[in-house]
Amino acid sequence: MKRPDDGGVRGVVVATGIASVAVQLVCVREYLAQFQGNEIVIALIFFCWLVFGGIGTVAAKGIRNRALRPSPPLLAILSCLLVIFAVGQVVAIRWLRDLIFLHGTSVGFFPTLGYVAVTILPFALLVGFVLPYSLSVARCRSTRYPGNWVYMADNAGDVAGAAVFSFALVHWLTPFQTLLVVHLPLLASLFRLESAFCRRSAAALITAMLALGAGVAFEDRLLPAREGRRIHYAESRYGRIEVVESENLVTVFCDGVPSLFSQDQALAEEIVHFPLSQVDRPRRLLLISAVGGMMAEVAKYRPERVDYVELDPLAARLQLRFGLVEPIDGLTVIAQDARAYLSQISTRYDAILVTLAEPETFQVNRFYTAGFFELAKKHLAPGGVFSFGIDGVADYISETRQQKLSSLANTAGTYFNHVMLMPGQRLLFVCRDRPIGTDIPALLEQKGIDTRHIRRYYAGDLTGQRIRQLNDAVDPGIGQNLDLSPRLMRLSFVGWFARHGESPRWFALVLSAAVLAYLTRISRPQWVLLTTGCVNIGAEMVAIFIFQVFYGYIYLQIGVLVTVFLAGLLPGAWAGGRFAGNRRRALMIGDLLLCLLLLMFALILVVARQGMPAMVLYGFGLAVSFCCGFQFPVVLMVSGDSTAAAANSFSADLVGAAIGVLLVSLVLIPFLGLLWATLCLAGIKLGSFLVAGTIHDPS
Repeated sequence: MKRPDDGGVRGVVVATGIASVAVQLVCVREYLAQFQGNEIVIALIFFCWLVFGGIGTVAAKGIRNRALRPSPPLLAILSCLLVIFAVGQVVAIRWLRDLIFLHGTSVGFFPTLGYVAVTILPFALLVGFVLPYSLSVARCRSTRYPGNWVYMADNAGDVAGAAVFSFALVHWLTPFQTLLVVHLPLLASLFRLESAFCRRSAAALITAMLALGAGVAFEDRLLPAREGRRIHYAESRYGRIEVVESENLVTVFCDGVPSLFSQDQALAEEIVHFPLSQVDRPRRLLLISAVGGMMAEVAKYRPERVDYVELDPLAARLQLRFGLVEPIDGLTVIAQDARAYLSQISTRYDAILVTLAEPETFQVNRFYTAGFFELAKKHLAPGGVFSFGIDGVADYISETRQQKLSSLANTAGTYFNHVMLMPGQRLLFVCRDRPIGTDIPALLEQKGIDTRHIRRYYAGDLTGQRIRQLNDAVDPGIGQNLDLSPRLMRLSFVGWFARHGESPRWFALVLSAAVLAYLTRISRPQWVLLTTGCVNIGAEMVAIFIFQVFYGYIYLQIGVLVTVFLAGLLPGAWAGGRFAGNRRRALMIGDLLLCLLLLMFALILVVARQGMPAMVLYGFGLAVSFCCGFQFPVVLMVSGDSTAAAANSFSADLVGAAIGVLLVSLVLIPFLGLLWATLCLAGIKLGSFLVAGTIHDPS
């Protein structure tokens, strides 16, 4: 078939796809930095993006307004508005949080969802509108222009944008530099759009270029304010790093979370001496993260070897540069993920000390699971000690807190004969196979180790009564915290609502009612496409969380995962567009293949324990996206391939994806685990298979 002349529209669509995906990935970092790295925010971003994109797509269906009549100049103006909105969106994400919410306070689920929705709405709505609008512009030149070609062009741009971001931009450029680079192809494509320029479109182009330039020029000034003086700022491929000084206290912020303080003497003593006092002669130590002053306390034991593991090499260099980690004899800084490091070595340590934040994100939770405890146990020498901690508790222990500490104690108890909970500034879990002494001052006195905090103020922090109270609070009936069924994440999610007096019930009811109302208005082919969008994005979210569980640096790889889940759509759409057989049967086969892929992946999850090769996730993403891409043009042909049918199909795909994001990320994974989430997606496609069998194929 000879390609109809589109006057350069396809080039604009491809460039829009490149920019839109990169903007989405840039915004993931911005939102994570504003909400303490909480991965649930990723789901809210994708949900709002898809919902508003779907609304924009529906709004473009059958445009009759004279002011919005399809034309190249208006397409050029809309494209320039996308550029301006992208810059404005990043600025809004950075600055509005402290204007809307109290600085430094925790934000509930619904305010977080509202914040994401408000800041993401203009760009996402316009992106959703531009795609079918571009098809209308192309059909002004050629009435038989295939809707599938615009879908394929958009997908090609999405893949290119995600790939460029993942393999180049995230490693070398800051967010506003990234926005500049990814929008240059879009602005350049407008020069090839025939009859696009008039006074208004030229003014829009100049404004867009100025907005991009201003963002790059004022990058550091556009960061949200901190309490104190920001003395260093850097964008690492693992996250945003800020070093802030306030009244001689230096703090390192990673993605908006204070991760290391220069002065934390009492905490440093507790974290080091509670576990190390148990070991006769700790010669080889492994430290996973640190607190200020910790190295000086470790040095009192005169260890022969101290391995300090920090995932981000840039963060490790800054910690040494600003004196937050003091160089001591035998210290080796290892820039690697701690789980990956332990999986690759055979060294046995006399002590492994984990000093990470509260396990309220998947990235941190992976160091509080049975999988990691088993790995740590394998690398302990006989008589060695393993310790980790969570936020301290007062005399009253809430039900959620009790379940959390019980789950951790029961999980650790599977691998260690003795697990002792010790109260202090943090609630410390000391684990070993030999008995654990609780009279820490006496143990330190025997070793001749001098301390300040423990000796002087010890009685009020760690008494026999408080130790008994904590250890008696452990409920042996609470289940373990597993990699693929993270109980702590479920408790954190429920606690998130409880802390703010919120309930997800009304949100679920309203959303369910809206979905049911939408389902009554769509045809059976669009129902198949809706489940396809749901399964594609649902499988992507499963892959993202699995990668976070096993590897722990999702921001670096989220672009790669997005790329592979997009890359299969293009060849799938091409194959579907050329398919000339029975379309009903083709949709049924596509559904069946998706169901089988998900069941095979669930089987791999059952077999996988300490890790899954990343290539398995990539191959899974390519296969799923190919099947999903194949179904889109087949549904479009069954529906008649009119402009209205194309808009309805785009909308069904986006709405299904929005449903999939929330269903998988907020319900299935937290409450059922990753394995059952995968099986539920297979069940959805099995239902779609039955619906596809009832479709009438007019061919």
